[in-house]
Amino acid sequence: MRVISIWNPWASLIVHRHKFFETRSWPAPAALIGERIGIAATKSIRPEQLTAYNDPDFQQFYSETGLPELMELPRGCILGTVELHSCEVMTEEFMEEVTEGEKMFGMWMVGHYAWRLRDPKRFRDPIIARGAQGLWSYDDHGVLPIEAHEAGDYSGQSRSASLRPHLQAI
Repeated sequence: MRVISIWNPWASLIVHRHKFFETRSWPAPAALIGERIGIAATKSIRPEQLTAYNDPDFQQFYSETGLPELMELPRGCILGTVELHSCEVMTEEFMEEVTEGEKMFGMWMVGHYAWRLRDPKRFRDPIIARGAQGLWSYDDHGVLPIEAHEAGDYSGQSRSASLRPHLQAI
């Protein structure tokens, strides 16, 4: 399974159905459009996360979600999956159609990309994972380099056996 690492609270906002776009400076790989990807919450909390989280405008929208405070959210784990529905180049016209709350939950800049996410499924028990920056692959043994994943190099191991208990979303 391909997974993307996202800082909290944004990772939790996605799996709890409050954030519908992941904003990036790079486009989603075409091969992943229409596929389910994992959403991982990063382990660390960086100063810029705290700054964004503590912004009064952000807090206005975040307080309406019912999610716990930043330090209480799970970290260092895969929280669930989403369907990567499409990827749009951000234009002024496109961003005019985005709600103010969604804008607070992303980095919206003309020329960057909005990955449209659908059908989030939150895991009952998050999967502890070391993770990696950007997109990475997870299998029974944890993180695999994407090249090994694409080549099908799993050393004869089943890819889904240990994921089965987690794939029953709540």
